[in-house]
Amino acid sequence: MHQNNLATEVFKVKGMHCAACAARLEKVLLAVQGVQKASVNFASGSANVHFDAQKANRPALVSVIHEAGFEASLPSESAELEQQEQALELSLGARRWIWAAVGFVPLMFGSMGAHLWPHSIFAAEFPGRAAAEALLSGAVVFGAGSGILRAAWDALARRGADMNVLIGFGAVLAWFGSVAAWLSGIPSHQGAYFEAAAGIVTFALFGRWLELRNRFKAGAAILEIARLQPGAAKVEVDGAVLPVPVGDVPAGATVRVAPGERIPVDGIILEGRTTVDESWVSGESEPVKKVAGDRVTGATLNGAGALRIKVENAGREAFLSQVLAIVRAAQAGKPPVQRLADKVAGWFSLAVVASALMTGLVWWSFGPEEGRVQAAFWHALAVLVVACPCALGLATPVAVLAATGRGAQMGVLFRNGAVLETLSNVRVIGFDKTGTLTRGKPEVVEWWERKSFEGLLIASVAAAESQSAHPVALAVVAAARELGRSMPEAHEVEAVPGMGIRAEVDGTPLLIGRADWLESCGVVLPETSPEERSGRIWVASGGDFAGWFRVADRVRSEAAHVVAELKKRGVESVLISGDQASVAAGIAAETSIERVFAPVPPVEKLEIVRNLQKTGVTAMVGDGVNDTPALAQADVGFAMGGGTAAARQTADVTLMRDDLRSILDAMDLARATLSVIRQNLALAFGYNILAIPIAAGVFELWMGWAPGPAAASAAMALSSVSVVFNALRLRAFVRVR
Repeated sequence: MHQNNLATEVFKVKGMHCAACAARLEKVLLAVQGVQKASVNFASGSANVHFDAQKANRPALVSVIHEAGFEASLPSESAELEQQEQALELSLGARRWIWAAVGFVPLMFGSMGAHLWPHSIFAAEFPGRAAAEALLSGAVVFGAGSGILRAAWDALARRGADMNVLIGFGAVLAWFGSVAAWLSGIPSHQGAYFEAAAGIVTFALFGRWLELRNRFKAGAAILEIARLQPGAAKVEVDGAVLPVPVGDVPAGATVRVAPGERIPVDGIILEGRTTVDESWVSGESEPVKKVAGDRVTGATLNGAGALRIKVENAGREAFLSQVLAIVRAAQAGKPPVQRLADKVAGWFSLAVVASALMTGLVWWSFGPEEGRVQAAFWHALAVLVVACPCALGLATPVAVLAATGRGAQMGVLFRNGAVLETLSNVRVIGFDKTGTLTRGKPEVVEWWERKSFEGLLIASVAAAESQSAHPVALAVVAAARELGRSMPEAHEVEAVPGMGIRAEVDGTPLLIGRADWLESCGVVLPETSPEERSGRIWVASGGDFAGWFRVADRVRSEAAHVVAELKKRGVESVLISGDQASVAAGIAAETSIERVFAPVPPVEKLEIVRNLQKTGVTAMVGDGVNDTPALAQADVGFAMGGGTAAARQTADVTLMRDDLRSILDAMDLARATLSVIRQNLALAFGYNILAIPIAAGVFELWMGWAPGPAAASAAMALSSVSVVFNALRLRAFVRVR
């Protein structure tokens, strides 16, 4: 996506194993000339980079990411391909931990048996036992754990420390310490830690596989949306119809869509009549009738009619691709609440190494005379592997990943992760009127005609109005169609600017317009109040008064309910309209909005929002170009799905479904997400605050027990998984209305 010289790219990044990896890559990207902002998300495995396209470019950024020790690529446009990549990654992870478990389990039983039954066969020393344990443990550490050791070496080579360094260093130290104990003649079940070395790697690999599996679950919603996109389109080429990958279909081409197929592109129907299921876009379950000249959106489902469509947008420019780009960018971002965790994670590994050394030194100096060296080594090793920066790094991103995906399923597009935190704190929300609280589509709300016309007057008026694109004309034509009236032929149609329309229908002169204009043409109208005269459109047939009708922009049926629900949530609703004060007051009364600003030009809307922000976090809801300054100024800007592209591009949240109740969905989901983030941060910080002292042996005098390195590794793995599982609850978020 480009705006002037500023470009945005979201890269898929492989090779990150903890928050420290993400923090290191973020620093590397921010140091690149031309990069203005960079957000690296460990949970989604992505990097969102904003850069000056004249100073940096995509290949250069990919090269920088590679030099930092990671793999980078653009997100796949094929959901099937992305699922295959995820399945391959999970399969590889499963094979690694199963390989490790095959070596660890016999070592674990041998060690446990020796301690539980010291006079049994488990404790017996037989020729080659220590050598066999060393080989088995070495196969786990240096074979199954080779990926961890390589990543740890790369991190150290770049003068960094991450989770791989802690796990790898701990496992290698345990293995070499065990070998040293064996070579010094100490029985394997008394001084060696071969099972601990294997256990560190096994539990770490199992935890990573489980964590990865659930992270993919958290991001599954975006794949469900991407899966709607057909892989190819049937394109007309020199009289033939050829399958062409959707990404390669050019604008202006003609594609064919058979009954029951998904429409592959955004375009205009050239030929055909059908119904289209647009539920993923609008949320409406009922299929929409489509005829030649109507627009269709890619990935919607064609009904029973065959279509020829002229392509407007396809590939990365299509509406579905834009939706996916917005969601991916949001998933790559981070709310402000993550800042503390990122700062801690950045220094965490070094602090843990220092804590492990201090623990070993304390036990070496003050531990019991018997087994002092063993106790110092054991506790230092436990501290090294029990700490978990992964949980801190996952606390926020995995919640954002799940929430933005769930939001997209509900028709709510969050432009970035930060808006979730801001939205949860909104206290005032400003509403535009036309197209927001109202439908933005004038309708005939009242109609009266003399009995002598026997219900045919509306058909005559619609015939005269059908040649005009004026909103009033469109409303009359729509009303006639709803009533099932067939329109006669209209001739000599003439629009009189500011007054009305003159036409001839079925040989009879027809006048439609303002009361004073009809009277100036000799028509005698009934006595009415000034308000009624100005609020109605009058009709004369053959020079005689025939009837009148009134057109108005109806308030959305859900508007009053939404305002009431917002009030329950502690959010005040304000109407900010450019319409007349009396009209705005009527809409406010109908929706129970107490504060009204009208009439307000676009520039003043911005100032009103700015003043509202002094009282609390303020949101603005709009749909038109004239709303964009206020949307940009607000802490959170909402764009209605049926609004202009300018409003959608400016807003922080786009409501794909043209329904005000989606505001409640967005707010409730944001509040639920912030609650989960706080819980996750409490779990992550709480775990490390308790786990490190316990592993160091602080409570051993009271408890009489301290976890060994293998148990510490299992606890470390489970801490990450618990954070991910807690965030997964957001996938099941249900609307509360």
